[in-house]
Amino acid sequence: MSNSKKKVNIIPLGQNCMPRTILTRWKVKPRKLFGELTYPFDLAVFGIPEITKTLKTDFKEFFDNLEYNGKYWIKAPNCIYFSHDKDIKEEDKFKLLERYTKRIENFNKIILDPAPVIFVQILGDYEEIMPQYNELKRIRNSKPFKFIVIDTQNIIEKEFEFEEITVSKIPYPKSDYKENWWKKEYYQSQEGKAFEKQIADLCKAAILRF
Repeated sequence: MSNSKKKVNIIPLGQNCMPRTILTRWKVKPRKLFGELTYPFDLAVFGIPEITKTLKTDFKEFFDNLEYNGKYWIKAPNCIYFSHDKDIKEEDKFKLLERYTKRIENFNKIILDPAPVIFVQILGDYEEIMPQYNELKRIRNSKPFKFIVIDTQNIIEKEFEFEEITVSKIPYPKSDYKENWWKKEYYQSQEGKAFEKQIADLCKAAILRF
């Protein structure tokens, strides 16, 4: 099924796999099983500056400085961790290139789609989001989009006057949640469900506004 047939496309924008995981778990975003495309920022760990740089260069330097650390591939120095691609060993680098080339193609296809796009990002510990917004606005080239930013640690102090940006302060339920959110005992806890539901409801509301 082509994503272009959907009313709104949702693209996770890191910093890790939390946005994709939460949005598929709460059925805001379809699972791959139902034909949903995978994008380059879905299943790796990124620093915000690297996301901005990647958008600005249109992925031209995405495969530079790749190293295998014995467990999975990284982009040196400590910019991207391909921690969900542990099946690709050192001798099979071409498989990583092939996999992410396809994900980049998926991303570029949706960017050109006239249907609205919602970019969803969960911040870790970096607050500068305007450079990302500027790049998203550039690549969408007047096509409709929203940039939803989840501020989990109250690190964004200023307000933004751009209608495409929504910053929502949704704190982690407890101090160790950031490192353990993917464990069942955390995300299935009452507090974990409440945390994820806030994010899911925010994105559902954004979809309805298009």
